[in-house]
Amino acid sequence: MPDMFERVGAVLDEIKRKRTDGLFVTDITNVRYLSGFTGSSAYLLITGHRSWFFTDPRYELQATDEVKGFEVKIYTRAAFNTIASVVKRAKIKTLAFEGKTLNYDSYEKLKKALPGTRLKSLSGIVEKRRAVKDDFEIGQIRRAIEVANAGFAAARKGLASLKTEKEVALKIEAAVKRKGADALSFETIVLSGERGALPHGKPSEEKIKMGALTVVDLGVTIDGYCSDETRTYCVGSPTMKQKRVYKVVKDAHDRAIEKVRSGVKASVVDGAARSYIRRAGYGKYFGHGTGHGVGLDIHEDPVISPMSKDIITEGMVFTIEPGIYMPGWGGVRIEDMVLVTSCGCEILTRGSNKEFYCIE
Repeated sequence: MPDMFERVGAVLDEIKRKRTDGLFVTDITNVRYLSGFTGSSAYLLITGHRSWFFTDPRYELQATDEVKGFEVKIYTRAAFNTIASVVKRAKIKTLAFEGKTLNYDSYEKLKKALPGTRLKSLSGIVEKRRAVKDDFEIGQIRRAIEVANAGFAAARKGLASLKTEKEVALKIEAAVKRKGADALSFETIVLSGERGALPHGKPSEEKIKMGALTVVDLGVTIDGYCSDETRTYCVGSPTMKQKRVYKVVKDAHDRAIEKVRSGVKASVVDGAARSYIRRAGYGKYFGHGTGHGVGLDIHEDPVISPMSKDIITEGMVFTIEPGIYMPGWGGVRIEDMVLVTSCGCEILTRGSNKEFYCIE
C-alpha cells in the first residue's frame, strides 16, 4: 500500500519552502493521492501541525473507511465557511491554494470567508510529487497495461473481420472489462484509412477496408491508475508508402526512447523523435507532443514536448508516441509507456507487437 504520510510530508516540505502556513487542495485527483479517498467531492487542508479532510454527508462512511492521516470533517451547507472556520482556528496567516483548479467564483468565496488570511496560488506542488511513482503505483500501472493487452487482441480480431470502427471499439471495451478493467482511461480510438489523420478522432460507422491502415489507441484504469498505448495495423498487404511512413514513425519512437534517462530534459526526448520525422520530410504532419506522464490521470507530468521545462527523473512513467498524420491519406502512431530507471528506462507496454503488423 502507498505511504500517505510520506506523500503528505513531502508536500509539507515544499509549502514550507514556499513560505506558506498551509495548502488548500481542491484537485480531486490530488485529494485521492494524498488521502486515499476515491469519491468525487472533497477538499484537504494541510498544515505543519494538523491536516483536515472535508466532504459532504454522502461520503461520510466512505471517508471514515478510506481516509488516512487526516481529521475528517463533514460540511452540511457552505463548504468554504466550514473550511474557513478551521483555517481561522489554526491561525493560518498565509494559505496556498491550487490556482489551476480553484475557479474564480470559489476563490472569491474563500477570500470573503478569510478576510485576515493571505491567499497565495501555488499550482503544481502535488503534481510535481505525483510525477515520480512509488512501487505501489508502478505495480498498479503494470496491472492496467496487462489488462489492456486483451483489448489489442480483440482489436486484431475485429479488424480481421472488417467490422466498423465502432464495432471494433466495442469489442475492445468488452474484452478489457471481462479481463478486469475498472473503466477506460479515455474513449477508445479506432480510426481507419483517411480517418487515421485525426490524432484524437472518434470511431465511426466506417467499415474497415482491405489495405487500410488503422490506428488503435486504448487505455484502462485499475484502482484509479491508467494505461495508454497505441498501435497501427494494416489490413491486407501494405503499400510501399505505408511501409515507409510506418518505419519513419517507428524509428522516431525508438530514437526518443534511447534518449530517456534520469537528468535529461524532456524537450531533448521530444527533439529526438521530432527532428528525425522532420529530416524524413514529414515534419509538418507531426503536430503534438511526443509524450505525457500517466498515473492517476491519463495526462499528467512530465510533459514531453518542445517547450517542456521538465527534467526526466528516475521513477517517472510517461508515454512516447510520435505520429504522422496526412490529410487525405491517413496516419500512423506508435505509443509505448516507459518507466525511468537508474540506467535508462524500461518499456512497460511490451504485450503488443510494434513491428509492422499486417492482418490478413
